[in-house]
Amino acid sequence: MHFGQLLVVLITCTGLGLALPTSDQRVLQRFPSLEQAAPRELEIGELNFLHTTDTHGWLGSHLNQPNYDADWGDFVSFVEIFRHNRIGASRDLILVDTGDKHDGNGLSDATVPNGRISTEIFNKQDYDLLTLGNHELYTEENTILEYHRTAQSPKFKEAYVSSNVEFVTDDGDIVPFGSKYRYFETTNRKIRVLSFAFMFNFQRANARAKVTPAVAIFEEDWFQNVVRQFPAEKVDVVVVFGHLPITDPEDREINQVHTKLREIYPQTVIQYFGGHSHIRDFAVFDDRATGIQSGRFAETVGFVSIDQVGDGTPNFSRRYVDFSKNSFSQHAKAPLYTTRGSELSNHIQSIRQNLELNQVVGYVPSSYYMYSKPTTSKHNIYNLLTSQVLPRLRSDETDESKSRFIIINTGSIRYDLYKGNFTKDTEYIVSPFPNDWNYIEVPLSLAENVADYLNDGPVLYSSMAPPKISNMVKGPASCPFIHDPDLRKGYTTSDDFGCDGDDMLHNTELYFEVPNVVQTVELKQIKSETAVHLIFYSFIESDILHALNELSKSQVGETKLFTENDCKKYGGASTKQLLKEYIQELSLHT
Repeated sequence: MHFGQLLVVLITCTGLGLALPTSDQRVLQRFPSLEQAAPRELEIGELNFLHTTDTHGWLGSHLNQPNYDADWGDFVSFVEIFRHNRIGASRDLILVDTGDKHDGNGLSDATVPNGRISTEIFNKQDYDLLTLGNHELYTEENTILEYHRTAQSPKFKEAYVSSNVEFVTDDGDIVPFGSKYRYFETTNRKIRVLSFAFMFNFQRANARAKVTPAVAIFEEDWFQNVVRQFPAEKVDVVVVFGHLPITDPEDREINQVHTKLREIYPQTVIQYFGGHSHIRDFAVFDDRATGIQSGRFAETVGFVSIDQVGDGTPNFSRRYVDFSKNSFSQHAKAPLYTTRGSELSNHIQSIRQNLELNQVVGYVPSSYYMYSKPTTSKHNIYNLLTSQVLPRLRSDETDESKSRFIIINTGSIRYDLYKGNFTKDTEYIVSPFPNDWNYIEVPLSLAENVADYLNDGPVLYSSMAPPKISNMVKGPASCPFIHDPDLRKGYTTSDDFGCDGDDMLHNTELYFEVPNVVQTVELKQIKSETAVHLIFYSFIESDILHALNELSKSQVGETKLFTENDCKKYGGASTKQLLKEYIQELSLHT
């Protein structure tokens, strides 16, 4: 972009009330990476959507990853400018979020209660439709916070939808978690939208929430009344958004929802927005229905446009936008600055300082990866944990004279550990959960087979599985593997529309399978009947017991039924604390 072009943009934006800096130097500083390749264009349609999901507290940017260097203030600025410059008065834009805002970053997790400050930051964005994820339902504190501060807030009381999740009040009454549906007309083209929001069949909610399977909702009286009130001739687009995968080959919940909806709205355009499995994905359900899933951790903004909404066969377009200042600026066709967004960015930085998230406690000598290195590699984070970190666990409840098997579910690790400063924020980024250690005393012959059983069997809850970054095999089988020294590593997505969904070209990253659990084994005696301590997170206690009981059935002789009464508190430091102590000790010797 030449300076003359930049000046024209400034004049155009200022005419519409977007506050812009007066200093050309400030503009150029806020519009970095001018020499980077231009992203693939967004195909603006009659009806357009921007979508986020699974942000997990990542509102303060990815400080060590230039692909995702925008913070939530930059995102607020982007939406304002994009709505003005690219949508205008002749098209429409709907902004959607599909939940999971806790557990993954210090900005959300270093406060009491979890999300106290990050909720305020998140809510600065002007969503038209938003809902909750399962991470808003693990603890009562998070559920109460989400209900009162977001679902019932004056700003989002109409926009917040949850069709199959309900809130339990202090008095024990069961009430809708927001609205059960939303019907509205878009601002410019008066497109009639009927929207529902569904959570996947989550069965670990706390006592302040109730989740009903999505397909059961279609039989409830309120839903029957809604579709009678808004028959097909009164609806141009059905929007179904929620915290469930767009591609779901196992449970197929979203496919079941689609089948039910097509019985009611056989020719209506349906657009789905999903989440939970942490991938970039786009699925075609039929010639009038598609779905998008927009990644995780504020790495992605999903874009969908629909043309010919009410005339002939609709035309869908999609793009995955990197959460970066460069991508935002180029798609907005203007410098990435508004007063509101800039003030929010400054506020975020102030909060990070107050929470001491930038405090350096050690130095990581090399990067450790969840997926892009095999678990046998010294650069795999699970290898690091099982070989160097978990052996540091010490009990404050029992003796340590027995052999030990320490098992963790790999889903408890949420992000790669990058070379460089290890900060207070890094603790929450890598492993945000406050895991409690339990143990059970069992024969060696049982303990040594538990991990294999958990990795091979169908026993684990899907929520325990690690986030799936690598897409399922979709789209053309000939999608190229990209290796270009001038490109950064990042997503190279294959979906039902092909290989060109990512807005920026990236080098393809390798992905290796990750098991459900990994373990550290410390053997002091090796007789099969020797009693050992099997140590595990309290979160997976029911799965450990199930595995032990199933394995026990196959043993010769009397079998024992293991129950929660056999489990005892092991105590000791959390995994994130153990990791921090290891890095600190390592830093003293490097």
